[in-house]
Amino acid sequence: MKHKNLLTSLLFCLFLWLMLLLTLLLPHRAFSELENRNLAAVPRFSAEALFSGRWMQETERWISDHTALRDRWVQLMGLSERISGKRDNNGIYFAAEDTLISRLDEPDPKLVEKNLSAIRDFAERCPVPLRFALIPTAACVWADRLPAGAQTLDEAAWIARLYRDFGGQTLNLVEILTAHRSEPIYYRTDHHWTTLGARYAADAVFRALELLPLEEAELTPETVSTSFLGTASSKACAWWVRPDEITTMVPDAGIRVESSFTGKPEEGSLYVPSWLGKRNQYAYFLGGNQPLCVLRTQAEGPKLLLVRDSYADSLAPFLCLRCSELHLIDLRYYRDSVQRYIQEQGIDQVLILYSLSTFLEDPNLPLLRK
Repeated sequence: MKHKNLLTSLLFCLFLWLMLLLTLLLPHRAFSELENRNLAAVPRFSAEALFSGRWMQETERWISDHTALRDRWVQLMGLSERISGKRDNNGIYFAAEDTLISRLDEPDPKLVEKNLSAIRDFAERCPVPLRFALIPTAACVWADRLPAGAQTLDEAAWIARLYRDFGGQTLNLVEILTAHRSEPIYYRTDHHWTTLGARYAADAVFRALELLPLEEAELTPETVSTSFLGTASSKACAWWVRPDEITTMVPDAGIRVESSFTGKPEEGSLYVPSWLGKRNQYAYFLGGNQPLCVLRTQAEGPKLLLVRDSYADSLAPFLCLRCSELHLIDLRYYRDSVQRYIQEQGIDQVLILYSLSTFLEDPNLPLLRK
């Protein structure tokens, strides 16, 4: 028995040493496609970092992120969580109809008030009509798919309260999206709304701006991908879930796009097919996150500015059908004065459009005060 225990211990130690050796020798990646996130960089050694304990913490993160065969371990962990009967993993619920739904927790009330105050102040100073809209997540609209007893924020109540405290013009996207909850208006494996969900939101925007609603004759549905596994599947390590489809409804003919990923304007595109071969396929719309994106169309309509998050990427093609120019600013990356931008570009209308989850957590909204 003693020899058997010794052999087991030796084999275990040999396995650990082998894993360490492979971790050190195999090529290291900067980004994980499976988890859709940047991996830890090699920690920089210094006496201060060593004695403060920071170097050891960063080293542990680096080893964890670059362990040999990490993707296989991550996939195995996700499957074991599901087989064990857990209802969620890493803040993602395993919901009905093969759906992964992100849990929304109680926010920091100080940050929420800071963000709302910044929007109120901006609205008071804005020289053109401004509207504020919050997008409910799938946890709100598809609440009937959640596991029994699942805990998540009461989004409808939060949005109603925020609209009341804002006091200006708003869009009731909760009501609009809930009316279509039986349709595929959110991705099952990602936190964004689908092209169909964005289409219904576009009609709400057009009604608010007193523009003509969309007509079916203007839309050309096309499936561009059947293999999309989004951020929810990455976070939950749920690689076994049936992939989503990505569709478009608006052709890009006659739309000129100017993108700015680094602050320097360059020619862009309404759709970027190269992203369909990568993990983050949602970046197919406009090419992904950027500080500023300007779309010029052949339509007769207002110059609309969207202060927004990534939900607007799949909404933008619809808005191009009624707006002569569409300006998208993402405060997570844009650092110039939005007030000055409105004046310099001759903007006619402003829409502040955020998913509720981003609004409750994004610390960059106070930049509207610049």
